[in-house]
Amino acid sequence: MANCSVALLSVSVSLTIGQVKSGAVPAGPGNPKVIAVNTADLEAFPYDAGQAKFLASSEDTGGGWSLVELTEMPGYHTNFHRHLHTAEAFYVLEGVLSVNLSGKTVDYPAGSYVFIPPGTAHAQGNRGKLPVKVLLTMTPGGFERSFRDRSQLFKTTRPSDPDFRKKRLELAAKGSYDVEFIENWDGLK
Repeated sequence: MANCSVALLSVSVSLTIGQVKSGAVPAGPGNPKVIAVNTADLEAFPYDAGQAKFLASSEDTGGGWSLVELTEMPGYHTNFHRHLHTAEAFYVLEGVLSVNLSGKTVDYPAGSYVFIPPGTAHAQGNRGKLPVKVLLTMTPGGFERSFRDRSQLFKTTRPSDPDFRKKRLELAAKGSYDVEFIENWDGLK
């Protein structure tokens, strides 16, 4: 399998590449723009679960949505949480993503898609022996900032540090992310 993916995202734009249309709406706040990226050219930001590549930020989409490529290492899992206003959609590119909804954990291999509506308590992780790579779409955008902040925290504090979880919770509160932590989950069972 090639180690290169290309994402071409067109948001409410009817122009083809290379076309210029007089009177087209310029990109800016509230106006999405055409986004075309080769993920092999994007910087990977290490964080406590693995690494993140930012394909489309909420700034790129006028706040409508965001898209992040996550590579999460074996053994990583979130705790139960919910997003009151944000929908999450996971598309599994490589490996197996484990998702717990309503107390039941299901493993989703490459090619699987999982949509989690706002307000749905869930946890996800990697119970496998290989990294899992997913495309994570968040609608509306904004929650992707949490991955940038986690990357900054990871530069100075490791998950094994007793204060790591406390600092993550502080970041979430300070960043006003749409996340509510519910309870721990032993995602490796």
